[in-house]
Amino acid sequence: MGGFSFLRGIITASLIVITLLFFPVYLQVNTHFDLNKKRLVFSLYAYRKIKIIGGYIKTYSGGIALHISDKKAILIEYKEMDGERKKFKFTKAFKLRKLALTTETGAEYLLGVFALQTAFCAFLNRFESRRGKIHAHIWLTDGDVLRLTAQLQVYFNLYVLLKEFLTFIKEQIKILWKKKAKIFTT
Repeated sequence: MGGFSFLRGIITASLIVITLLFFPVYLQVNTHFDLNKKRLVFSLYAYRKIKIIGGYIKTYSGGIALHISDKKAILIEYKEMDGERKKFKFTKAFKLRKLALTTETGAEYLLGVFALQTAFCAFLNRFESRRGKIHAHIWLTDGDVLRLTAQLQVYFNLYVLLKEFLTFIKEQIKILWKKKAKIFTT
């Protein structure tokens, strides 16, 4: 009797691990940028319902401030951002599901915005094989206005993310090994 429940526990644990590794995780990022207010508002959701983080980003003299509530902000200096940029790259693990980009602009920015948006969409369509994933709209308004609204939906699974992370770790070990080998040979 005890052996049967142990076997059932192992099978259940195995099914949970396999499900977590290969079940797709859907993320949705909503952003809105207003040039006049100089503010980027964002929110990140899992499965369109579970809010992970949200707030707005503004610049300050030494970097950017990530405001995640009325009383809490994370300050990131520009020099820290350069060092963080060179670390773990996991963008290969994410697959584009949908991108909707809406630009509201006055006549002053229309030509430049149109050229940039067309080039951006052509660049993305080059890598995406299925049609209907990328939607771009331009609204012409009167006045000195430039507002960008984007909704990005991506998905990934933990297996691919774990694989990319282990590849990154392997490369870091190789770099450290080469540095150690140079120290011992000189």
